[in-house]
Amino acid sequence: MRKAAWVGAALAVALTAGCKDRDHRDADDQVAAAADRTGNAVDSAANAVGDAAKDAANDLGDEVGATPYERRDDFRHEVDERLAALDKELADLRSHVNKDATETYRTGVAAARETRRTVGADVDRLAGATAANWDELKTRVSVSLDSLDRQVRALRPDAKPMGGAGPS
Repeated sequence: MRKAAWVGAALAVALTAGCKDRDHRDADDQVAAAADRTGNAVDSAANAVGDAAKDAANDLGDEVGATPYERRDDFRHEVDERLAALDKELADLRSHVNKDATETYRTGVAAARETRRTVGADVDRLAGATAANWDELKTRVSVSLDSLDRQVRALRPDAKPMGGAGPS
């Protein structure tokens, strides 16, 4: 009877161990399948990101590698927008020049108007720009625009407490 008990116990252990091995194999197979699915999802996502990056680069076209001279139309457009805003503000500032305005304010507005004429002349030169002189003209326009912007800001009424000439 002892032999039978030992054989029974051995069979039970073998069957239990066998089942555990099978369960482990099933779990291993499930983990491997999940890893494969995850890997495929990561590969698909990486491909999608790569394709999106290529599409974005293609949308930019040659502009990314373009020289500043080749992007001159963009610069001119930005300059025109900036000048339109400054012209509007300068017209508003000029409307406050009257007999009650301080001498400092009147002088500041006159100086800003003169700077605006200089900016206009510099911008007009951009039309005849070549690749050889583009950088110089672009810098000149940028500097004169910045100067005009500073002058206009100093004349704003809200600048007066900080030393601006704003209208009285």
